Amino acid sequence: MSGQLTGRHVLAWLGGFFLVMFAANGALIYFALHTLHGEALENSYDASQAFNRLIAEARAQDDRGWKADVLTRAEGAGERVMVEFHDRDGAPIADLAVTARFQHPFDAALDRTTTLVSDGGGYEGVATPIGRGRWTLVIEASRGAERVFRSQNKMTVTETVAD
Repeated sequence: MSGQLTGRHVLAWLGGFFLVMFAANGALIYFALHTLHGEALENSYDASQAFNRLIAEARAQDDRGWKADVLTRAEGAGERVMVEFHDRDGAPIADLAVTARFQHPFDAALDRTTTLVSDGGGYEGVATPIGRGRWTLVIEASRGAERVFRSQNKMTVTETVAD
């Protein structure tokens, strides 16, 4: 009997194949539903309507010729952010209201925002707690009600001091 392929063997192999396939699909569905919310924006319609305004702000920022030097480093469970703004001639820019926002790639509940305060030569603050991994760092500077600078950069946090 050994070595013969019977109908029962074929049925067992076929059943095993589909059992493994359903188990794998079930695991993928479970992790997809419990780890990713599926929303990049809360309201995509409003974001699309604001697109032209964002383009105009970006052009105005380019026309100003401002640059920002950004430095981050681990501090406690958070991340210290230091920013220096310079005009097109390299002169420092003061009197700005500056925020730094760490955006998690897919979970807005993990986003952290901090207000950066002037330290004389620039602006700095600490966003806590922030974990290791890939983040988007958004720096925004305003004068009065007008946003005059926005920078968005990807970064990887490899360690925290708490590690």
